[in-house]
Amino acid sequence: MDWRILFGLSITSIWIGTGLFYLIAVVGSGNFVQLPTADIGSFLEGAFAPLAFLWLVIGHFMQQKEISSNTRAINLQEQSARRLELHSRRDSYFKLLSLVQNQLGAIASFHYMSICGPTGTGEITGEEFVEQRTLASGGDHGWFIRKMIALAIGELNNRACLNDIFFSTSIRKRHTDNFQRTFKKLLDAAESVDTDQMICDALLNGSAEGLFYRIILHAKGELILDIGAHPIPTDTPAQ
Repeated sequence: MDWRILFGLSITSIWIGTGLFYLIAVVGSGNFVQLPTADIGSFLEGAFAPLAFLWLVIGHFMQQKEISSNTRAINLQEQSARRLELHSRRDSYFKLLSLVQNQLGAIASFHYMSICGPTGTGEITGEEFVEQRTLASGGDHGWFIRKMIALAIGELNNRACLNDIFFSTSIRKRHTDNFQRTFKKLLDAAESVDTDQMICDALLNGSAEGLFYRIILHAKGELILDIGAHPIPTDTPAQ
């Protein structure tokens, strides 16, 4: 039982006991009964008014306690709901991540084909491209991204070569812009579900997609790329 109720019961018992003692020992029960009804009512009103006020105050504090408890419960429910929402958003993000990584791999494959295919240097034939696309479609979505990194990584200080790789034709420029735009959307989505920035850091600095994205920014003059600060990834991040 709450200590406030115990306190109220104790005061009430003492007050009523004292009142009965006063009636019996001082006033006398016979004399009290013979008083006019109005006087009896006034006496009882004065006798019980302090008790009514006491229990009103006790009820007020008890209500405040219940309100505080309900507020804490609501806050806990809101925190739990936010955690569940964040968990759901993260699950949705990781499902989306695989699809977007496949899309980035496809963009890089056509970009690589425009450079090294029959319309480019001719290093790869159409049949070889199909074979490698089949390999990439089997689960290694970073295959062509790593090939693009291999083309650009040794030419970071050669602006002419970077311009040839990324911007020399409308097709290459379109693939470059598509890759940058798609990866940026993926990064923005990661930031909305990543409270400690671990996912964002893994995407940007620990994946082939992130390195190729930073190489594109470097080629555009929007980023000074320091490869030594972040090792070149040899595989895509674990799902």
